[in-house]
Amino acid sequence: MSQAMQTQASFDDNQEQFWNLWGWLLSGVWIVFLIFPILDLVNKPYPVTVRIVGFILLAVFAVTYLRGYAKYSSVVGFGGTREWPAQARFLVLTGIALLALPVTGLSALGLIPFVTSYAAFLLTRRWTQVTYAVATVTVIALPLALGRFVDALFLVGLNLVMMVVYAITVAAITRAATAEELRGDYLVLAEQERVARDVHDGIGHSLTALNLKAQLAMKLMDAERYEQARAEVQQLSELAVNALDSVRTTVHGLNRQDLDAELVQLRVACKDNDLSFTVIGNAQQVPLRWRSHTAWIMREAVTNVLRHAHASMVRISISSSEVSVEDDGDGLGASDAGHGIRGMQERANQIDATAKVGASELGGTCVTLTFASQSKGAA
Repeated sequence: MSQAMQTQASFDDNQEQFWNLWGWLLSGVWIVFLIFPILDLVNKPYPVTVRIVGFILLAVFAVTYLRGYAKYSSVVGFGGTREWPAQARFLVLTGIALLALPVTGLSALGLIPFVTSYAAFLLTRRWTQVTYAVATVTVIALPLALGRFVDALFLVGLNLVMMVVYAITVAAITRAATAEELRGDYLVLAEQERVARDVHDGIGHSLTALNLKAQLAMKLMDAERYEQARAEVQQLSELAVNALDSVRTTVHGLNRQDLDAELVQLRVACKDNDLSFTVIGNAQQVPLRWRSHTAWIMREAVTNVLRHAHASMVRISISSSEVSVEDDGDGLGASDAGHGIRGMQERANQIDATAKVGASELGGTCVTLTFASQSKGAA
């Protein structure tokens, strides 16, 4: 798994753990609104039985509300839940609020923000729409019916404002969740592209080397130079093992190329195919953070020479600002950019560099990788 995918998975795990541990706090902050029915039970001359039942129902109300959030807070921003236990808790809250209306009158409006909050954050949109409609009618119609609209103005305004706040908050959380989901999809796509690129760059080079070795072995066998042919076949086996290792590391997302080692392998490949191989500069001149991608691009460039160029020499020039691979072969001519060239350009973009393919002063093709400035690259 790539570092980006690991980071995304870690983020998802941490997010789930956060909601499981602290999601109930999203509802806990609203417990303050229970002060209205509590003060009503304390200050008004209700019978003792009514007060006791009232406090018991308020306790049940608070526990039901908090436990609902504790269990289902992870669905906030993801369209709510359709599970019947969540709906059952909502019905319990609604039932207690309805029981309070004829007993405590306007003070029962202090319970409605809990009901609308529960619906908005934890239930589906249809449940929320119905709840909002009924709550709006109730908080306006009840004070009007009792002739106490002015007295209840604070509770009426509070309910209406809180419903708007809930709706905006849910929309913001949903938008953030959608953005995170899109980011996750992008990381998956980027990972797929990385694997495809690594397979092409790594396995393509290995298969080319295997093919060239096999052809050379057959020529040596035709010339009855069996000892040399046997040595080439032995190298074929080693190349096959290396190709298999490359597949494994690509799949596991650990494919990091060593620039010094790549230069050694390219020198051997060119020597085996009777190409002169010259390196001007050294791998240490390339900043460490860019060497892996530079090795991949260099490998692709030399592989293209071995496959298509009919060249007799390869020259690699390395500096802290750019790396070039040149040959004296056929050149690109009017050929279109193939997958290999596009792959080099994509890899260059990943390190904020540019890869250009053009004519070489040697007569063939020149691939030039130009790095960003050191200060920009470090940013």
